[in-house]
Amino acid sequence: MIVRKGHLAEMAEGAESAELDFLFSEGRERHFVQGEHLITEGERTDYFYDVLDGTVALARNGRDGRRQILSFLGARQFLGASSTERYPNLATALTPVTAICYPRAALERVLETTPSFGSKFRVVLTRILESSHDHVYTIGQRSAVERVASFLLYLRSNQARFDPVGPRDKSTHIELPMTRLDIADFLGLTIETVSRAFSSLKRSEVITFKDSHSCEIINLEKIRELGGREDFTEHRGRA
Repeated sequence: MIVRKGHLAEMAEGAESAELDFLFSEGRERHFVQGEHLITEGERTDYFYDVLDGTVALARNGRDGRRQILSFLGARQFLGASSTERYPNLATALTPVTAICYPRAALERVLETTPSFGSKFRVVLTRILESSHDHVYTIGQRSAVERVASFLLYLRSNQARFDPVGPRDKSTHIELPMTRLDIADFLGLTIETVSRAFSSLKRSEVITFKDSHSCEIINLEKIRELGGREDFTEHRGRA
């Protein structure tokens, strides 16, 4: 019996085809330790990952050695979608990560033959593009405190949309599995500036820290004011 598991399985609910059966039969669950690369720059785009648990940083390194984190990915998010034969980016596990690895060729065959699944998959790709737009907005012409506020809104939305058991209502509790350096490389700031921005938000009683890897938003309206918008894209359905 073929076991369907993960976000791809959610998207395939109600759809049946030989191509889908083959895709899920080829899926292999893999485990990555903190600091291990899921994909590396220049590697052939032969595989596609459905993240089940943990946090992944998708980044690109410049020739001068500087790193730009492009996004943080967690449960129910995908990794490895590419229009090229080789990955342009580096994906690293920030925490222990579990993901299902699928052959890219098998996935593309399903997209060609199973319209209902393909439609849901295109929605996900659109959301990836929207997330990229949100990132550009976050690191635009904004102060460090405003960037961190926008970052908290970004995490808040993603935590609700991509909760391991499916979309849920947003919470003021924000998980921060990444380091201050990771946040700095995402927001285009220095680690010292990120730390000062968090301290400023704490002193202003906008947020409070439960521990080094989570915070609580005390004043959501102030976070939205600083972030320059009400919130990032709302989650829509389970796709």
